[in-house]
Amino acid sequence: MSNREITKGITLWPTDRPDYPLAAVLSYRVSDPYAVRLAFVQGRKETVVYGFARMLLAAGLLDRAGQGDVTVAPHEEVDDYLVLTVTPEHGYPFALYAQREAVQDFLDRAFGLVPLGREYEHLDVNAAITALLREVAP
Repeated sequence: MSNREITKGITLWPTDRPDYPLAAVLSYRVSDPYAVRLAFVQGRKETVVYGFARMLLAAGLLDRAGQGDVTVAPHEEVDDYLVLTVTPEHGYPFALYAQREAVQDFLDRAFGLVPLGREYEHLDVNAAITALLREVAP
């Protein structure tokens, strides 16, 4: 891990099976300043990875946020937990509990690397254009 990337291992619990903990990793890279990744881990391998906006995760600390593959909301009854709902590409949404403190710690570190509103300073627009042109070129 460098000062350009952070990772944090977290435990998630399916809302319908809270006795069945799942290992996951949150990660953030300065080179992709608007996004975070949530990777489910089995053994030593990441099995499923969801990418979504860092601000969605931050907004979800206070109120329900998100409309697509990932939503985040405070737990309705227990302040110490959030509810993350993820929708697989070919499947049904499933909800997970996450400890608020772990998510807050991760976000504090991510905003320490790239403060809110300064993300644009870390974008390599030329590299993004080059990559996009490679995708559309015959």
